[in-house]
Amino acid sequence: MKKILLLFFLLFAILVAGCFQSGEVKSGAESNQSKSESYQNHKSENNTLTAEEIAERIENYPEEFLSPYDGFSYTEVNVSVEGEKIIVKAKSNDLPGEDIYLFVFENGSLTLKSYLLEALPLSVKEKAISVALSNETIYENAKGHVTVRRVLPHTAAKFYIPKELFSVTWHSDRVVSALVDLDENRVVRIYVS
Repeated sequence: MKKILLLFFLLFAILVAGCFQSGEVKSGAESNQSKSESYQNHKSENNTLTAEEIAERIENYPEEFLSPYDGFSYTEVNVSVEGEKIIVKAKSNDLPGEDIYLFVFENGSLTLKSYLLEALPLSVKEKAISVALSNETIYENAKGHVTVRRVLPHTAAKFYIPKELFSVTWHSDRVVSALVDLDENRVVRIYVS
């Protein structure tokens, strides 16, 4: 029974955290709209670019492909290629944490398949935790190690509306997670295992 609960939680946490998001890269934010358009139809003169060539472009021009937290930029971007998969790990000297993106490049199209965005200012993490704890259910059940992750608008639209949200999750023998809207200072969805 515990294995089933753990499996259920992991699946839910992955969805809420935006870790396995299928579909084209479309952030929902107008400033990122050109990014989604730039992912499509990267063509060389003779044929479609290779995953390695796209990976090089991501490394050289991360601002065209990645979405660091507002007002910040990445100072370190590491890109690796495994077949059609392009894995990007990005950090900023000004932010604790690391952002990880998994792209797939096939049939001339680059698609963001998953992401884990933890490079956030401490003040944002603290505010997200505070808002999450304002929910009585979360407050009563929150124990253990806490993580705060950014959820991009195209993923948030599946649970709320297309805007940047934050997933605040406590990990212990019981997992508790809140999806937080910092603009409204409210919890929009909760999960308790």
